[in-house]
Amino acid sequence: MSFYIAGTGSALPRKKVSNDDLSKMMDTSDEWIRTRTGIRNRRVITDETLTSLTADAAHIALRDAQLSAQDIDLVICATMRGDTVTPSQACLTAAALGIQAPCFDVNAACSAMLYCFEIADSFMRADKAKNVLVLACEAMSKQIDWSDRATCVLFGDGAAAVVLRKGEGLLSQTMVCAPNPTTIYTPAPDGDSPFSTAEKQKSALHMDGTETYKFAVNVMIGQMEAALAAAELDVADIAYVLPHQANIRIIEAARKRFNIPEEKVLTNISEYGNMSATSIPVLLDENAKAGKFRKGDKLLLVAFGAGMTAAATVLTWNK
Repeated sequence: MSFYIAGTGSALPRKKVSNDDLSKMMDTSDEWIRTRTGIRNRRVITDETLTSLTADAAHIALRDAQLSAQDIDLVICATMRGDTVTPSQACLTAAALGIQAPCFDVNAACSAMLYCFEIADSFMRADKAKNVLVLACEAMSKQIDWSDRATCVLFGDGAAAVVLRKGEGLLSQTMVCAPNPTTIYTPAPDGDSPFSTAEKQKSALHMDGTETYKFAVNVMIGQMEAALAAAELDVADIAYVLPHQANIRIIEAARKRFNIPEEKVLTNISEYGNMSATSIPVLLDENAKAGKFRKGDKLLLVAFGAGMTAAATVLTWNK
């Protein structure tokens, strides 16, 4: 016995930034961005905080799961950078919700939500938690170089939450990492120590697009194959695939490799861009709220990210 998804929620910044908006700021165009990435719009934080967004998403997820803050035994947050370096974003959000439980963050970039699922599974199998609140939030607009058109057009901000309850639902999980510090990275802020002699670096995301694409396609296919094998299922048994929303061409390459019908591969990249760890749980919540999933459906979630990390989860939708 492990977990099933009992509730989902998401919250997005109010401000929508279109490709046309970006074309007024830099040398780019809607056609250039859309044809290469599949992105038309993204949401960007203005006066919101990650804490306010994750708290809103968590309230929705808890209500969906018919639980209260007092029922939560563990809070895990998937994020690369919260509102503060310390306390963790999980602690900040738990305080906003009135939760009294262990809290910590997981930084596995875009794969972090699925890494959190693996951790929650371990806690539940060890009888250390029955109800786990898994959060995901990213303020990518604060981490990118807005003068670098190769990267700034790709990302968006958002938050999501998933309530996991002890029970039957998880069928398989896989996690891998091919440690690589140079393909995608963001230098930490240097601070202002008077004793430091290191050369200061701009704290903005750097990405080698070609290497990222090659890694992403290969690792997504590999993780999908591994997760399906562990669950003793074929791709035909899967009702829907929920892939990380990094680039529509990466998603399409994986879809064609498995010959999966287009309608079974869910996307929202057009409206939100790449929200890193938040992409899959927002996709999950939107489709759950739309009534897309039926009880008993098999879902395959797959992600890759900086590190270079990757993960996949196969589960049965039990709501």
